[in-house]
Amino acid sequence: MSNKLRVSFVGCGGMAAHYLNVYRDLDWVRVVNCVDTQLENAQRAAEVLVSDAPIATKNYSAALGEDVDVVVISSPNHVHAEQAIAAIEAGKHVLLQKPVAATLADADAIARAASKSARTTGLYMSYFDQPLMHDVRDMVAAGRLGSIVNCYARLMHRGGMMWSREALEGKPNWRVSAADTGGGCFIQLAVHYIHIFEWMTGARVVRATGFANRLHCPGVEGEDVASAILLLDSGGVVTIDTAWCANGEELSLHGTAGRAEYRYNRWLAVSSAAGDYDGRVVHYSGKLIESAWAGPEGEEQVSEIVRPAFGDAANPLNQHRLFLEAVRVNKPAPVSIESGVRDMRIVAAVYESARTGRAVDVR
Repeated sequence: MSNKLRVSFVGCGGMAAHYLNVYRDLDWVRVVNCVDTQLENAQRAAEVLVSDAPIATKNYSAALGEDVDVVVISSPNHVHAEQAIAAIEAGKHVLLQKPVAATLADADAIARAASKSARTTGLYMSYFDQPLMHDVRDMVAAGRLGSIVNCYARLMHRGGMMWSREALEGKPNWRVSAADTGGGCFIQLAVHYIHIFEWMTGARVVRATGFANRLHCPGVEGEDVASAILLLDSGGVVTIDTAWCANGEELSLHGTAGRAEYRYNRWLAVSSAAGDYDGRVVHYSGKLIESAWAGPEGEEQVSEIVRPAFGDAANPLNQHRLFLEAVRVNKPAPVSIESGVRDMRIVAAVYESARTGRAVDVR
């Protein structure tokens, strides 16, 4: 390996474009090539990374060349297995965009390949970039919210309506294909929160009930609205609402001693009866107030916390940076492929429940 990590950036459109600055700004990283089936996407990425003089190409074989150490894959879900397994078997370090794949079978195949590799393989989960998520996990671990009984998440945007219109006008997008995505809005959006809630609480989902429908996106094959109720082995309950035809975002945890509610990636409300907390971005000093229901509770405090930019290489929690740092010292990735396969098992259970109308156990 050369002094600089040599990277192939595969899949250069959509959200991937937001991560390019990390690779541009780390002086120990060099992007060798940018690969995309739409050459103009690869060319735009190469322009951002112009100091590295990367090659823009449609040919994925460029990612497997001897001049590449790391392959970063942000391509559509249905090609993850083919691309990731090829890169792993070629001896590359691989960072894969969530979800692991469009199907559980493909996700399992990627995990098997990764388990046989001596290289670093991992999954990119953007929410781990946020210091807030780590603070909330620490608060839960320290008992500052008490025993967690309910986790709630809502992630909704109206992008599906735009993709639907475009598809009906003859401009297809891979996100409108149920085969290419693995479903619809739920697999694309809910994997964030499935992963985060198990990570934050230390509990595991053991049963899933799901509901899914297509209401306002006729050009989309998968669902444009879906909800899941997940039972944790702790006895707590997780509810996740997703949609491609409405707007809204929230993450909240509710426990016997307090709560944390984060809305629109901006406003955090915290209440804790366990006293002060001084974290990375959460600073709580609410006094105890008497409750008519269950004794003293923590005063609610509201603060503004804006998430760091996806491409902020100076953010010590940036997951692209942390993956590259793990590669440098031959350590495991911050988020493993196998943990992402577990997310897929839960997604598959929710979809099975939505089809059958029955709760489904998660092994």
